[in-house]
Amino acid sequence: MDGLLAVIRLDFDPILHLRGPVSADIAYATLAVAGAIFVAILLAARFADRSGRRTGLPSLRLDDLLFIVLGIIPGAVIGGRLMYALDYLPYYQANPTALIDPAQGGLSLLGAVIGGAVTGAYIAGLLDSASRWLDVASTSMLLAIGLGKFATVLEGAGQGQFWTGAWAIGYAGSGPWLSPSAQIPAHPTQVYEGLWALLGIVVVLAVHAGPVLGHLPERVRQAGTWAANREALGEPVARGRLRFGYLFLVALVWWLVGRIGIAFLWRDDPVLGPLGVEQVAAIIVVLVIVVGVLVASIRQPRPLATEERWRVGHRRWRLRGG
Repeated sequence: MDGLLAVIRLDFDPILHLRGPVSADIAYATLAVAGAIFVAILLAARFADRSGRRTGLPSLRLDDLLFIVLGIIPGAVIGGRLMYALDYLPYYQANPTALIDPAQGGLSLLGAVIGGAVTGAYIAGLLDSASRWLDVASTSMLLAIGLGKFATVLEGAGQGQFWTGAWAIGYAGSGPWLSPSAQIPAHPTQVYEGLWALLGIVVVLAVHAGPVLGHLPERVRQAGTWAANREALGEPVARGRLRFGYLFLVALVWWLVGRIGIAFLWRDDPVLGPLGVEQVAAIIVVLVIVVGVLVASIRQPRPLATEERWRVGHRRWRLRGG
């Protein structure tokens, strides 16, 4: 890497060439993304192991984490593919069979995150508690996105609009680089989004620490009838803390808001005013979350009936190997 005026120039071979008994060509970005996912899983395991310390509840089972990770995969692939198809809708309308051809196109990160969260939460709900596992996944999700975005720099993907500012990045050499005209300096929007996601970890931890919770509606916190329902099942409740599952929503909204803003520097064509397809989709997701939280803060939870308390308690007993 050397300086050229005010532009950062990257000139290296993005492919690792392995020669010997087994020959293979592997992109450095692929290895970096795999490493980012592995580190994120380790972080999730760490928080799962500590999940019972501040709540008074039993810690989440680490052996469940593997099943949840496996459950995330189909949702991430399907959601990522469908969102990618929306990005290139005219092509897939003309070639619908290409949608199921893994050799063509790619996956949308937005679709992958939403789809993976849905299927992962479903599996977590079958095993133990979807809302508690979502909270564990909040920082891991942001870490995986942040490190994964940095990894795309190694393959020249995600470059934004052409620009010659102080931290613009341009690529030299033959690559192969994934962004069109990667040799022309441009906004490193992949770096912007990676930094924003990593900063979100600090925000999530600050929210989890509790100083902002006093400004939230009581029913958004672990109090009132919701706490009584949990206590009726014999489970301790950490009163005054954010209700389980809301921490993941904080992380998701943080990332989406940053992505919406950074996307104005992308090269995507607008479809609604100045907004691109992914910006419109992200705004819809944010609005759904906000409306859902508002409804939850107004709605009065229904106390568990005696029969329902027994049924839920019996189900938990069986899931725990009783």
